[in-house]
Amino acid sequence: MLVSGAITGALLAVFIIVAFVLSEIDPGSFAGLCGGFFLLTAVSAALANQISKRAGWPETDLKILIPVGFLTSIIPIFGATLGLPNSSLISLTTLVLLGAVGGIFWSLPFAGWNYFRSRD
Repeated sequence: MLVSGAITGALLAVFIIVAFVLSEIDPGSFAGLCGGFFLLTAVSAALANQISKRAGWPETDLKILIPVGFLTSIIPIFGATLGLPNSSLISLTTLVLLGAVGGIFWSLPFAGWNYFRSRD
C-alpha cells in the first residue's frame, strides 16, 4: 500500500509539472484549479492501481489511492508548486520526490488501519 501511495504521489507530481508548470496551463479560476488537481489525482490513482496489478503486487483499492492522491496534491505538492523557484531539472525532481514522500505519508493511516483490521 505504501508503494502504491508513493507511485500515486510521484505520478501526480509529474502530471502537475507537465500540465501546470511546463505547459503553463491557466486553470482560469480556483474551481478550475481544484477540478484539474482532482482529475489528475484520479488519473494518477488509476495508473498506480494498474501498475500494481501488472507488477503482481497486492492490489490497492481506488477508494484508498484517490484520497491519498488528493491529500498529496494539497500537501506537499500544491505548496511546493506555488513556491517552485524555477523550472530547472533539480526543482522538478524535488517536486516529484515530494510527491512520492507525500504519497507514502498519506498512505500510512490507511496501511495502519488495514494492518490492525486484518489482525482481528
